[in-house]
Amino acid sequence: MKFSNRLNSVPPYPFAKLENLISTKRQQGIDLVSFGIGDPDLKPPEFINNALIDAFSIPGNHNYSSSSGEKTFRDSIAVWFEKRFNVVLNPDEEICALIGSKEGLAHIFRAFLNSGDRIAIPNPGYPLYENGGTLLNEFHPVILDLDNDSNFIPQINQLQDADFSGIYLNYPNNPTGAVIEFSDIKKIVDVCNDKGSIIVYDNAYSEITYNDYKAPSILQYEKARQTSIEFHSLSKTFNMTGYRIGFAVGNKTLIDGLKKIKNQIDSGSPKFIQHAAKVALDSYVNGIPPKEISNNLKIYENRMNILTDGLIKLGYDVKMPFGTFYLWMKIDDDCENFAMRLLNNGVVVTPGSGFGTSGNNYVRFSITLSEADLLKGLNKIPENNL
Repeated sequence: MKFSNRLNSVPPYPFAKLENLISTKRQQGIDLVSFGIGDPDLKPPEFINNALIDAFSIPGNHNYSSSSGEKTFRDSIAVWFEKRFNVVLNPDEEICALIGSKEGLAHIFRAFLNSGDRIAIPNPGYPLYENGGTLLNEFHPVILDLDNDSNFIPQINQLQDADFSGIYLNYPNNPTGAVIEFSDIKKIVDVCNDKGSIIVYDNAYSEITYNDYKAPSILQYEKARQTSIEFHSLSKTFNMTGYRIGFAVGNKTLIDGLKKIKNQIDSGSPKFIQHAAKVALDSYVNGIPPKEISNNLKIYENRMNILTDGLIKLGYDVKMPFGTFYLWMKIDDDCENFAMRLLNNGVVVTPGSGFGTSGNNYVRFSITLSEADLLKGLNKIPENNL
């Protein structure tokens, strides 16, 4: 048996490699503090857990759902979106439930592009964009090199000069923590509309922001509704990563194409999970999250302050991001060498190269660990004497 050419074209998933290294070190008896994978350590709010338990006893909740999601869930998405972003959506035509936003991000271009078509990929960026969403679908990646000087946002001249039929955007951004202003969104949308390019906007971290920054939706710009589809996840906001529940919203034709792809390959997220997700979204009041989510955000902000201040005291050049639970740190070394040095000290960080060549001199910290472990990890990191 041989792997297909398309599978061979995809590099190993960086987090899988990291998990193997962590496992090996732990088998060697090394006490590790992991700033690696961004899987929240905080629990889902109790009212969500209770809703899930209640949903098990609702008649019909153990049967197939539809690929587009239960009507009650889609209705709640529409209400949440209007209250949170002041954007009105038709729940039957402009919303599709997902088995986590990752599967939708990987599938969407299959509905509209053909083998060899070109997709613009941010560098650095979430690996799925180039690998699962592009190479595995036999599309051609067009790499957009981004840097700190431009706040890791594609520049207009970059977009105008590049040839592509689709583009992935993600703000607040994984891995860099960068955020985007609405004025920049409008400029990017205008260029992509002129090109007739589909915009896939990954907004999974919209609710994890700091310093009074409030993440926008691309759909708040009316012209974005011509060519854009936006993806959301309950994983990060409500600490529901294992539930595998998210949703896509946007242009009716794009949503319809995604539904047709899903009709062929899945039967939707379990109804009882959609019920819990509906309760989660319904907990917002006039676009404001419940106290459980606000309190979690304060915990993340405090952790981010501790990590940022601790690294600065150790001599590293970092600044606190405005969004996500990731800290993107530039280093004067190859990122994999640096990550291995820290691993030998008992600290796990993610090498920036896993997010593209523009990450070769960066590492990513995730703050999904307790404050005690965070401080313990800082004590294991050597001073930057370079």
